[in-house]
Amino acid sequence: MKTDDKATLALLGTVLLWSFMVVIARWIALIVSPITILFYRLLIAAVSFLPFFIKYRTWTKPHFIKLALISLGATINLIFFIIGIKYTSASASQIIYAAMPILILLLGKYYKGERHSLNKIIGVIIGFLGLLLIGFLSSIEKGETISGTLFGNILILIAMLGWTSYLLNSKSLSKYFHPIEMGSTSIIVSFIISAILYGLNQNLMKNPINLNFTFISSVFYMGFAGTFLTYILFQYAIHHSSALKVSLTSYIQPVTTAFLAIIFIGEKLTFYFVVGSILVLIGVLLTSSYSLNILKKLPIFE
Repeated sequence: MKTDDKATLALLGTVLLWSFMVVIARWIALIVSPITILFYRLLIAAVSFLPFFIKYRTWTKPHFIKLALISLGATINLIFFIIGIKYTSASASQIIYAAMPILILLLGKYYKGERHSLNKIIGVIIGFLGLLLIGFLSSIEKGETISGTLFGNILILIAMLGWTSYLLNSKSLSKYFHPIEMGSTSIIVSFIISAILYGLNQNLMKNPINLNFTFISSVFYMGFAGTFLTYILFQYAIHHSSALKVSLTSYIQPVTTAFLAIIFIGEKLTFYFVVGSILVLIGVLLTSSYSLNILKKLPIFE
């Protein structure tokens, strides 16, 4: 099999593994405390990343403290995602993440004073309208819909902002660390914080943990396949595939997640959710040429 074909399979594998992870997270968060899920997911992910962290002796390198602090953006993403997914749908969460290129473009204009074409400005407006449609429909729709709840969507938005902050701020450290070092550091830092939150949560709630097969298999999948393995596959894909193929995940991911969520956890499509999703994806399409150039320079893309 050609290297490019392997990279394509790795990219598709990443999309499928992550989409299943989101669906499982949505399902299990309705049964178990999100903080408990977060702790065990990151425990498994941290153990998986630990050999790389030790191999590179990342903690001994200059700028490690700065990397650890920047990794708090990834921690915010993980915490607010798992709490937010309890209150929104798997599908809505991924549409919000899909809007990240729009945010990158806005940050570039605000902080660097960059000028953009009319197409990109229109893309930002269209994408923003799509997010508004999805986010605030949840405040007027009744019952469980694919739009989720306003509270849950706000939490997912905060998670996306944390992830964007981590990606953009870690760019300056990419010359000092290997991508796997940056990935392992963010996970280990997040695990330490999740352990503190887990201890506080257990002390306050005093809920016994039912370590049954369903819970163990779910968090193992989320920690190993949905976190560690997706990172490895994605790294392989971006090293051996075209930037265009990598960028297509922004469009494939929400569709795949919605499809799996409808099949496995019974999420229902609504007309306005479809309209909002289309608006977001059109906005991403119009802005992605600029955003992709920025993303390709980030550590995860090197």
